[in-house]
Amino acid sequence: MESEITVRPWYREPWPWFILGILSLGPIFGLGILTIGLSNPPEIVSGDHAPLGRALVDTNQRTAMARSMGLSGALRVDGGQVWIELGANDLKNLPDSLLVKFVHPATSDGDTTAVVHRNGDNQYMGELAGSPSERSRIVVSDLSQTWWLGGRMRSEPDAPDEIRLSAQRL
Repeated sequence: MESEITVRPWYREPWPWFILGILSLGPIFGLGILTIGLSNPPEIVSGDHAPLGRALVDTNQRTAMARSMGLSGALRVDGGQVWIELGANDLKNLPDSLLVKFVHPATSDGDTTAVVHRNGDNQYMGELAGSPSERSRIVVSDLSQTWWLGGRMRSEPDAPDEIRLSAQRL
């Protein structure tokens, strides 16, 4: 009595398909990561940076310029209006228009920008295009961005209406 061994073809066995299934996960996950990477490009670096070899270093030039001019200020946002009061060593040398950026901490989609115009010796007023995030960083500069002042929005309910602006690194 001879026992007959039946040999099935390889494609009828479960183990080759199991191994091929595991190996096929590499290209599938690779394409998924590639899709995510291409649809979410990195944000632009903001700040006062200059290339040094393959890295970026903070030059701190705009902050130093604001400090040398003795700049400081206060900002108030009410609805779609922005009011800024600046203090400086020489108020007559202040520009007629300022650029105000509300920079969202996580994504550039939440950024809001406004140009405010002088309506007094050291007072500026303008309209906001959208409402800034309650956690935004505020950057106030002249239109050519040779100096800047910084501040941060406050999300606490008992926070004062005025936001202090000072020459600080961003």
